Amino acid sequence: MRRSKLALFLPVLAVTVAGYYGLACGRLVVNATGSLKGNAYAMVTWPLILRPGAIVAVEMPEVLQGKFGGHELYLTKRIAGVAGDPVRRSGNSLCINGTCVEGQLKNGALVAPLWQGDVVPDGMIALFGDSPDSLDSRYSVIGPRPVAEFVAAGFEIPFPHWTDLAERWK
Repeated sequence: MRRSKLALFLPVLAVTVAGYYGLACGRLVVNATGSLKGNAYAMVTWPLILRPGAIVAVEMPEVLQGKFGGHELYLTKRIAGVAGDPVRRSGNSLCINGTCVEGQLKNGALVAPLWQGDVVPDGMIALFGDSPDSLDSRYSVIGPRPVAEFVAAGFEIPFPHWTDLAERWK
């Protein structure tokens, strides 16, 4: 009898702990732009593992705050480089860790100046989006972001695009 109570208690405890962790540290981030390939990401705020290739949510840079009708949104991008990683420029391209992105051109000129750093500075992380027109660390207006601004890290999950959902609910 004692063994059967323990066999029931342990799974209930595991589900309770996992549920509490999910509620306390979990986030669902919906990507409202085309800057990343996925439409939604499962994120956790702890442990915050910041490594190249990870999808992250970062506090909105000051230059973009107030541009979204007062909604609390996060900049969601992929980590391209961490402190100490070399940065290389070639023409209108910026490269970090073998990933190169072109600066977007309009009328033959860059839409914004490229970030001019030679290395990702201490305490900072460089971010790239997946699309050619992503507003990310390639541009000096965004540049590398302070580690203190990182809110969550996670991975892509299958989820319909928000415009598809809006069409269904009309």
